[in-house]
Amino acid sequence: MATNEVISALNALYQGTSLPERERANAWLEQFQKTTQAWTTSDAILGSADLGVEAKLFAAQTLRNKIIAGIGELGEQGALSLRDSMVAHLREARSGAQPLITQLCLGLADMAVQLGAWADPFGDMAGTFLGDASAVSCLLEFLAVLPEEFLNERLMLDSEFFVQRADALLTQRAGDVIALLVQCLQQTELRADAHTRVLVCFSSWLKHGDITLEMVQDTQLVALAFAALEEEGGVFDTAVDAVCEILYETRADRDDDIRVARAKDVAVEQQLVPLLAAAAVQMRTNSDPERVQGFCRVFTEAGEAWVERIVRNVGMFEAVVAALVDCVRLGSLDAVGMTFAFWGVLADRTMEGASCDPARRALSGVFSALIDVSIAHLKYPDEVMTAKERDEFREFRHGVGDVLKDCVRVVGQRVALERAYALIEAGIGGTQQQWQGAEAALFAVRAMGAEVSPNEDTVLPKVMDMLARFPPHPKLRYAATLVIGRYTEWTYEHPQYVAFQLSYIAEGFKEREVAAASAQALKYLCQDCARFLADHWRDLLGFFGDVAAAGTLDDADVIEVSVALAHVISAVPAPDTAAAIEAFCMPVGQELGALLQPAALEPAARRPVALLLDRLGAFLRYVHVEDDKSVQLTTQIVSDAWPLAQAALQRVANDAKVSESAAKFIRVLVEFYSGVLRPVMPQVIDSVVLAFQQSGLDVYLWLARRIISVGHTLAAEEAPALQLAAGMFERLSESALSLFQKTSFSEVPETTEEFFRLLERALEMAPGFVVSVPSFVFVFQAAIAALDVNHFHAQMAVLHAWTQVLGPTRRHVRMLLDRQPRAASAPPSPRRATHAHDTYPVEQIVELCAAHGFELVAKLVQGLLRTFDRESVAEAADVFASLVAVAADGPNVVGGRFDAPPLLTACEWVQPVLAQIPEASWAGADKQAFLATLSDHIQARQWPKVKALASDAAAVFWRRNSAQS
Repeated sequence: MATNEVISALNALYQGTSLPERERANAWLEQFQKTTQAWTTSDAILGSADLGVEAKLFAAQTLRNKIIAGIGELGEQGALSLRDSMVAHLREARSGAQPLITQLCLGLADMAVQLGAWADPFGDMAGTFLGDASAVSCLLEFLAVLPEEFLNERLMLDSEFFVQRADALLTQRAGDVIALLVQCLQQTELRADAHTRVLVCFSSWLKHGDITLEMVQDTQLVALAFAALEEEGGVFDTAVDAVCEILYETRADRDDDIRVARAKDVAVEQQLVPLLAAAAVQMRTNSDPERVQGFCRVFTEAGEAWVERIVRNVGMFEAVVAALVDCVRLGSLDAVGMTFAFWGVLADRTMEGASCDPARRALSGVFSALIDVSIAHLKYPDEVMTAKERDEFREFRHGVGDVLKDCVRVVGQRVALERAYALIEAGIGGTQQQWQGAEAALFAVRAMGAEVSPNEDTVLPKVMDMLARFPPHPKLRYAATLVIGRYTEWTYEHPQYVAFQLSYIAEGFKEREVAAASAQALKYLCQDCARFLADHWRDLLGFFGDVAAAGTLDDADVIEVSVALAHVISAVPAPDTAAAIEAFCMPVGQELGALLQPAALEPAARRPVALLLDRLGAFLRYVHVEDDKSVQLTTQIVSDAWPLAQAALQRVANDAKVSESAAKFIRVLVEFYSGVLRPVMPQVIDSVVLAFQQSGLDVYLWLARRIISVGHTLAAEEAPALQLAAGMFERLSESALSLFQKTSFSEVPETTEEFFRLLERALEMAPGFVVSVPSFVFVFQAAIAALDVNHFHAQMAVLHAWTQVLGPTRRHVRMLLDRQPRAASAPPSPRRATHAHDTYPVEQIVELCAAHGFELVAKLVQGLLRTFDRESVAEAADVFASLVAVAADGPNVVGGRFDAPPLLTACEWVQPVLAQIPEASWAGADKQAFLATLSDHIQARQWPKVKALASDAAAVFWRRNSAQS
């Protein structure tokens, strides 16, 4: 009956016409797989001659999952009986569908790993399948997956048993496996794919480390792997995997003894280098890009494995290094990308130690050739690329740029730049339509910049002089402008180029395609060469006004130029600094004031307001003045600017763009001009709170966090400053809690994240003030509820807030226990000053934990076992441990009972939570063991072990239940 139900559900799943029908079938099948009846039903399906592959594949997958999750349900004899049945099913399937064979082999391998009563899996499987030529492929498949299943994290094994089992099944049988593989190669009657399966099995055992190169050096296996590189299709791909594993085994290991190291060297020099030289010939004569990519993978593996040997003896490995250069020349973008890491490591090893000079001389020709080959790959293709292709190509070019930096280190800056310069010169001699070559070489010059000295006087002057001769192509001007921006430190040492570069950059603003590069280059030129531009600040301001008015710049570019001007004006000599600041700021302030004059801000005026706030904020962030007149003027500008930002908030607090710009602007005022803003700080806080109340936008919570970060500077004295911060938090928390009552945390993840980051910072800066606000108990409860949020960053923000609540409390409790004399009759207050006017609120937090600890434990356990992102588990386990510690000692410390043993309150909270978890998900005996261990750790005050216990339990629960599903 159960078999018929399974078949009906499978038919509905794979052949059903309606989505609800398929979803119901899928849900039923998932539930069926968790039942004990699934063992016998799946076995029966596999043994039926009337059922098709789909049903049998489902049955095999079901058995495998149940073997992983709960083979103990069968008992030893039941498991051995199932093994015999599955072996029989595998034998019957030997000529059938490969996916079914693979699933049966995986299930048997998982059983072999776990079932100690199965004494000799290798011998039993070999005895069953080796005598039948049509079934040998099943044996090879089982042997191929067996080492892999020892790495299956879903298998829950005792570490000692795992080591013993791996030794018995793998290490002690490695020689037998080699002999079997060689025997298979010698049997001509095997299926045509037998050699491929031998290679797959060989690769798997090599990868696991139980078969070593020394063990197979004198067998046919190595030669077979390289010979298979001449084959087509899947055989070639399998051969590539096998050869890469062989090459990986030759890596020098510091733990190798002299004999092993020598054996590896002999294998490399006498056997593998000649084989790779022959493979290089195959690669160069092959036109199939996929096969070329496979060869590139092989040579990259060889290069990375032998890099130390290459540096010591370049001549010995000349063919391999030449093949790697050819990989860059012949390969696709993906194939070329494989080699990037190798060239970096080779350059590192070439330039270090006593071998530097000879290795550098020997490899300089290789890296010189690599420059030309690499630059050729930087060329934009003639075909139009999709957005995805452009992004991939851009990322690829940056990888090539790193290789070019490596080349500069080895061949020297002059040689590297000269090769790029020659390609630029050749490129600009062509037609305007043939711009790609010169642009690629310009990109190369820019990429090399990190390794070029600002004092280079040979090639860079020629490059800079050449810019004026470039054909008027936007791609070339864009690339040339970025070169100027990259070499502004060089320009500082060669100030004669400042005027030309400034003019060249300015011309670029007239072309929309070049404007972004011009803005970036101008920023760096003004930053590094401000002293040479200070006399031209009026011209720069006028130019900026014209360009901004023309509308050719994106908003981000306008900000870049504002930063550039700030750097220049900072360098203006003292008598003129104030005038320069006024010339930039006053027009912006006046325009802002005019736009904000109406009672309501028109939609068309919102973007200009946001951009003006960004411009002024960027300028004030980067301008630095010291003379009294300029400082006074800047103070006045900041004082006048605050009302403008306030007006923007009042008029359009719910406009995301204006709000973001206003918030960033206020952040600049608060962080860099706190002394100026201090008299109006209550107004700032009122405006931020009101804006959040009106809009609910998370940017105001972000701004509040930045305000709280400046802490004691909010007021002239520390206590009022901390009270201001706590008061702002209280008002914002009341509004946020009201918002969270109307919508779930997961529906507003950004707001959730920012609120709890604000809570974390507020507790860090002024814990006593914050915890003392009347609404904190509701914040505490909200923080418990927020643990349900299903967005990772919001989830981490909530957990970090809990860390800030409980972590310091746990430490204070521990310090009080350590410092308090055991016979004290009148214990001091368990408060500890964190600021001169703030005390740590141990009592309040302990009381809140006592009142709401059960709810918090329930959320933490639920999260650890089911809902938290796996990357959140460590943080959550730490929160759990801190809560357990506070619950154990906090009430005793607050009550002055310093000699009392730790309380087991946390165990009382955890027990009913665990009771709600079904036995099928967590066995009762395992729950009791968890509680007993938790009790032991509490009584010993082993809080790190509590964290480890929670983390390990979560990992085991997740693996076991994911295996069942």
